[in-house]
Parts: sequence; C-alpha cells; structure tokens
Amino acid sequence: MSGLLEKDICLLLKGHRNTMILFLMICVFLGLSQTDTFILGYFPFLMIVLLIGTLSCDEADNGLPFLFTLPIDRKLYIREKYLFCVAGTVVSFVLAWALYLVSLLVHGVSNVSGVLSENAGMIPVFLAVFFITISIMIPVQIKCGAESARVMMAGICFLFAGVILFVQKVAGEATLDQITELIGTITGTIPGQVGIFTAGIVVLLISYRISVGFMEKQEF
Repeated sequence: MSGLLEKDICLLLKGHRNTMILFLMICVFLGLSQTDTFILGYFPFLMIVLLIGTLSCDEADNGLPFLFTLPIDRKLYIREKYLFCVAGTVVSFVLAWALYLVSLLVHGVSNVSGVLSENAGMIPVFLAVFFITISIMIPVQIKCGAESARVMMAGICFLFAGVILFVQKVAGEATLDQITELIGTITGTIPGQVGIFTAGIVVLLISYRISVGFMEKQEF
C-alpha cells in the first residue's frame, strides 16, 4: 500500500501542481479576507475534488489494467484510495484551521483562543460531512465515471438548497429557524457531535464495501 500512497502523492504534487497552487492562492485570499469559518469547509472540499481526481488519472491510458498486473488486488487498491482521500482531507482541514487562526490574528480579533474553542465543537461535524462526501463520490466515480460523480454532487447541493427553499415557502421562516436551532442544539452537544462523527465513519465503511464490489465487477 505504501507504493500506491507514494504514487498518488507524487501524482497530486506533480500532475496537479498548478491546480493546487491556484487553489491555495484562492484559499489564502478568501481565508485572510474574512474572519468567519467559511474557509474551514471550502478548502477541504476543493482538496477532495483533487484527491478523488487521482482515480481518473489511474484509469487513463489503461492504467488500471497495468496496476493490477503488479502484486496489488482490487480490494487493496480501493482501501488505499479511501485512506489517501481521508488522510488528505484531514491534512487540508488542519491547514484550513491554521489559515483561520492567521486570519483572526491579522484582523485583530480579541480573545482568539475563545473563538477557536467556541468553533472547535464543529470539528467532528465538518469531518463527518467530508467523509460522507468522499463516501458518495468514490463509488459513483468507480461505477459511472468522474463526470457522473461531479453531476451527482451538484445535484445533491441543489436538492439540499431546494429542500430549504421548500420548507421556507411552505412552513414559513419561523419553522426553518426552529429546524436550524434544533440542528445547532444537536451539534452543540458532545453526544450529538460524537453521534454525527460516528455516522460519518459508518457511511464511509459502507461506501468502502460498495466500492470494493463495484471494482471487483469491473472488466479490463
């Protein structure tokens, strides 16, 4: 597995170097221009797109048939992809937190430690959302290709926005505020945070099994 990880890291740093530099420049600009937590979600999501993009690179020019002539089975390949994507997302999340800290310092926010402690409770929630995103995109890309994975994620975002608008129009602004307050209450407690994070891990494991099944049925 170490060879596969090394391959993907080199592919990310060399094959997508210009894209990574552009993403970093955008994130640094956005992160330092404001003091809210937007960057904590934005940067890792950009990295998830790049990390999962290594699947497309492996598929190009009959790369997968060549890989499987090596002492690598399909289950090991999928396991490495999930490990690579999860680890890369966590690293990008840590970097986003560092950028968020720098932004607070640059803007002269008082009680920086208090602000960080207040937002630290959202870490398990952020990670769970990232894990669920990975859980959706990898099996869809294996089964249907990269374009289908991107279309599905865009469709999920539009569906989520549509549900919010529907609730707002049908039930009213007060109901939407109550739902938001309820979600905030759940995510503001340690049991709620642990439950959400655990759910993200469970979805990730289920997705891994599905991806292994899809890959084992692939014919090269």
